[in-house]
Amino acid sequence: MDKLLDHAERWSKEGWSTMWKTALVRLPRAVPMEALRITSPAGPQPFRLDLPSRERGRKIPLYIFVPPVKFPDADSGDVEPSPHTFPVVMDYHGGGFYLGSCLEQAPFCAKLCRELKTIVIGVDYRMAPIHKFPAAIEDSEDAALALLDPKFPGYDILREGVADFLRRKWYETLGTPEDRKKEKVPLPPLPRIHLDESRIAFSGASSGGNIALNMAISAPASLGMPDWPCPIPADYPHPIPLLLLYPSLDLRQLPDERFRREGMAPLPEKKRLDIDNHLAATYVSREMSAHPRASPGLVDTSVCMHRNAKVLLILSGLDTLWEQSETWVKKVEAEGRRDDMKVMRYEDRKHGWTTIPEIALSKEERKTRLEVLDER
Repeated sequence: MDKLLDHAERWSKEGWSTMWKTALVRLPRAVPMEALRITSPAGPQPFRLDLPSRERGRKIPLYIFVPPVKFPDADSGDVEPSPHTFPVVMDYHGGGFYLGSCLEQAPFCAKLCRELKTIVIGVDYRMAPIHKFPAAIEDSEDAALALLDPKFPGYDILREGVADFLRRKWYETLGTPEDRKKEKVPLPPLPRIHLDESRIAFSGASSGGNIALNMAISAPASLGMPDWPCPIPADYPHPIPLLLLYPSLDLRQLPDERFRREGMAPLPEKKRLDIDNHLAATYVSREMSAHPRASPGLVDTSVCMHRNAKVLLILSGLDTLWEQSETWVKKVEAEGRRDDMKVMRYEDRKHGWTTIPEIALSKEERKTRLEVLDER
């Protein structure tokens, strides 16, 4: 009840215009998980796990994709599937911090899972207008801490959740459906699994790219907020791959203030009823938009980006985010991190082409998307 009252109070502070615009753009989030059998038929399909956050009593939904495994003989006493050790990619969906969902990102995450034989974790972080900056970053960081910090409350829950999911999958291979329905088949033991903390990566598209970069930076004290260290320990010795897909790196610009490259359609006179500008401005105030956690493209990467971060930056030419990424590339090079970045530019690709379902892509778009996924 307290949670409902808090939610109602937050909504009451937003105007009617904000409320109906949010409801309109959030409609796709109402699609049930079962729809993934249509949009992502090759699978694997994710399971949902609610992770405790730093805020007592609140949960962060995760959508976890697990690659296929081979289970041991149930009578052998062995509890290790093959493989039982998994690298992990933590993924953040796009949507300008006010729309989008892990399920929209699911075809991309499932393909990463299949191709790389890795566990992929989609983080359903809080969004504007109800939850403002830095809520999305805090949730995403809490998910990263559950992966990396044994002292964090979600550390064991994450691993037990994956193991329990595999136990249920193992159970489905035992006996017959009729025997399982009649509970004649005993539940197998909890499989022994290991999340390989030496092989982790972060990915994100658009605003999700903003978050993925956030996971590898330390933010100095700024605009009234204290120092905010990187969630990955400074002495972490392994490479930290960051896949940034046409990221939003500078939130000082509202959507219609961004540069439009030649070949892009001009802004319509009725700019989507100003929905994008209106809702984008509800995430972070103009005064706070220059904070390094809101606009991670502004930090000094020679000092603030983890020394082991390795960036693969994917740019879409038909995208208003192109210019700020190109500005960032020059900045990273000037700060001495040129060797830690690879840039792949696709001049004739539109925003979102790497993550939307393949059915909506042309043959050429599918081909180039495979190039991106094949890149290491």
